[in-house]
Amino acid sequence: MADQKTIPDNLSNGTIMKPISLLLTSLVAGAACLVQVAGAQAIVRNTPVAAVNDGLGGFNAHVGDSFAASAVGSTFSDIFTFDAAIPFDAAASVTSSYLNNPFTKDLVITGLSLYRYDPVTMAVLGTAVAGINIGGFGANPVDAWTLSGFGLVRGNYALKVDGRVVGAGGGAFGGDLAIAPVPEPGTWGMLLGGLGGFSIAGLLARHRSCRRQSSLRT
Repeated sequence: MADQKTIPDNLSNGTIMKPISLLLTSLVAGAACLVQVAGAQAIVRNTPVAAVNDGLGGFNAHVGDSFAASAVGSTFSDIFTFDAAIPFDAAASVTSSYLNNPFTKDLVITGLSLYRYDPVTMAVLGTAVAGINIGGFGANPVDAWTLSGFGLVRGNYALKVDGRVVGAGGGAFGGDLAIAPVPEPGTWGMLLGGLGGFSIAGLLARHRSCRRQSSLRT
């Protein structure tokens, strides 16, 4: 009769069970990671600009957005839309928040752009005006972006802010948009024509005045 080998209790209850326990722990941790990655979606928001008339034919507006802790790890694209009935110049700037505390609020802005789009298809028309990063340096600097565009044609426009939420407590960004009208070539012609008319009328008036003074002296 063959000798039967028994498994010591310490192996059956300890050494063999530990790998199984570690495996289950790894599976649970992996599932949690998958849930977290799945939750880190791209956030896209479209918001019409709340314009404030500047009294000179243009407008000023504040833009911004905030994100809760549940958005950590997500990328975002905020699109602020407006209509321009005449050619215009534009300037915009945005900054992100950064608070160095246990519940750090922080956003990383990765892009700022201004472009004309088709309101039906939302397709970009022409070339976008790209912003530049003028933020600070070092660990976790506050992001600061700015852009400017001149002589832009009339149409539907969007100011787009791209970024990523990296703070444990979410974060926020804010900025400003300024629009100033630019007269069209036809308008400039009318203005110049008007100025030229005034100049000619002035010259004729001075000429008549000189003739009167000359006749009085004689």
